[in-house]
Amino acid sequence: MIQALILSLLLNYLPATPALAMPAPGTILNQYLAPLTPYSGGHRGIDIESQINEEVLSPATGTISFVGKVGYRNLITVSFGDKKSSLEPVCSELLEGTLVTQGEVIGRVCEPDPQYQWHCEITCIHFGIRNSDGYFSPLALIGGLSPSRLVP
Repeated sequence: MIQALILSLLLNYLPATPALAMPAPGTILNQYLAPLTPYSGGHRGIDIESQINEEVLSPATGTISFVGKVGYRNLITVSFGDKKSSLEPVCSELLEGTLVTQGEVIGRVCEPDPQYQWHCEITCIHFGIRNSDGYFSPLALIGGLSPSRLVP
């Protein structure tokens, strides 16, 4: 009884983690794969099936903190709380500092430069999220992660 009361009090005073929404309706093609070290290979996000010119929705209510080209593709970043969510290849007319709401159209899937090597077999958008500790799966805030289990 006392444990339940303490847990209830703690939950009421802990800041709520903002939930994310999927930025596009497609199937998840590639899952997040954590790198072994901050500098090693991995897949720092998820890939969602999409079509060129498909609308991309803001996964969270926040502020556009980056719009531009990185490498051979266009990218947009939405900052919310202590987190940043990036989507690519996405072309947008929005300016840095623009306030957006979850589910609002923030851009469209666009063709990357010809030199870009797609890492999906079909057109997809890459959806990554990070905080001061590094990247993690967007599904941690959307739902859809399998529960952890101990191996005997």
